[in-house]
Amino acid sequence: MKTIIFHEHTTSHSPSHRYIVLFLKKYIEKIESTPNYDLDDELMEFYVSLAATTNLSAGSTGMCYKTYALDKEQYTKVVLNEEQMMISQGTTGLQTWEASLRLADFFVEHP
Repeated sequence: MKTIIFHEHTTSHSPSHRYIVLFLKKYIEKIESTPNYDLDDELMEFYVSLAATTNLSAGSTGMCYKTYALDKEQYTKVVLNEEQMMISQGTTGLQTWEASLRLADFFVEHP
């Protein structure tokens, strides 16, 4: 997990802090419920420090990166810088629509 969280791509095109905190919370819960698995100290320190400074309310604002893999091997990626709020600056044009993702999936699977 550390290789993903601290990977060069993840650090340079970071998803929202809210997303990272919620993701790591679920991951930590899963690891803690699994016998014979220990949590990495560096990952826990990162989680605690990020959780302490992140607003977890659903109305988070600001831009964040979203990365979409176009193939199973994740060699081909599309990185978008998106607004976290659905409606911003009087428009909904700053966020990827779910229907566009489904349409793109269809075209990737049926070239």
